Amino acid sequence: MSLVVCDDHEMFLRALVEALDAVGHRVLASTADPEELPVLVARHRPRLVLLDVSIPGSDGIELAHRLRDRHAGTAIVLLTGNTEERVRQAYDAGGVDGLVSKAAGLRALDTALQRVLAGERVVVGWTSHAGPPRRTALDQLTDRERQVLMLLADGASTAAMAERLGVSVNTVRSHVRNVLQKLGVHHRGKAAHAAVELGLAAG
Repeated sequence: MSLVVCDDHEMFLRALVEALDAVGHRVLASTADPEELPVLVARHRPRLVLLDVSIPGSDGIELAHRLRDRHAGTAIVLLTGNTEERVRQAYDAGGVDGLVSKAAGLRALDTALQRVLAGERVVVGWTSHAGPPRRTALDQLTDRERQVLMLLADGASTAAMAERLGVSVNTVRSHVRNVLQKLGVHHRGKAAHAAVELGLAAG
């Protein structure tokens, strides 16, 4: 299927696009800039828009409503780690076609997208109709720790991570320790596997 994807975390966005391509989706465009998204949707006319909810300086739910008004035939799926009830309310009100927790993983996301394109309305990663997305180890990680986890999944060394992130080697080691502890694993290989299971990197 043809998609346009928007997520403000550029490293996560790159990994997500690669993962979607790997399972057969055609990502026509991707952006970390919410202001660019309406332009890309108008230009490429995708069948589906995959949109992060929590975007600094913007609002993914409001952006979804704007896209719905302008492109009624385009399916919209919110990809979120956000536990706010208003996210579920946006789905219940019919403003979006699908709601997928970022903790659900790539396989669940792929299935959800296929179901939405088949005409279904889909919720994945919620424990009940009224409840928020289930909390997982991913919810415990800070934005910086997520970046470190993605670099671990890429096989980056401590020195390479320090250079990429613009911090000291000791700071990277501290982040790595925190990531391992929060994920409940004891070495980098297990953390990299966890990144795939949590949907932060392609397997």
